[in-house]
Amino acid sequence: MNGNLEETLDQLYEIEGVEACMLYRIDGVPITIRVPEYREHLLETMFWLEKHIRRVLGEMNREGLRETIFFFRNNRILISPSSKSTVLVTIAEAQANQQLISLETLRATKLINVCVV
Repeated sequence: MNGNLEETLDQLYEIEGVEACMLYRIDGVPITIRVPEYREHLLETMFWLEKHIRRVLGEMNREGLRETIFFFRNNRILISPSSKSTVLVTIAEAQANQQLISLETLRATKLINVCVV
């Protein structure tokens, strides 16, 4: 099953415009990440996510949201719970195809849910 999880993240990461994708535990601990090479802005975003993912998920739960998108610097950040204990974060370039990335992220969350259950 772990191979399916890794393959799912690899496929999401290969989409044009996706800069990084990360699977976090709901407490903010990263499980696995896909990033190109060292990029300071991505590292800063990852640190922010580690500190705030629990709060963001709480707000999403209160508002009844299945996913949320926000902008940070020149990136679009898509946060989608992928199971009861994990959340998938996709960081895309601002000009990337938002619909494609949203659909592929939704597909990935369903596959991840099957892998971690």
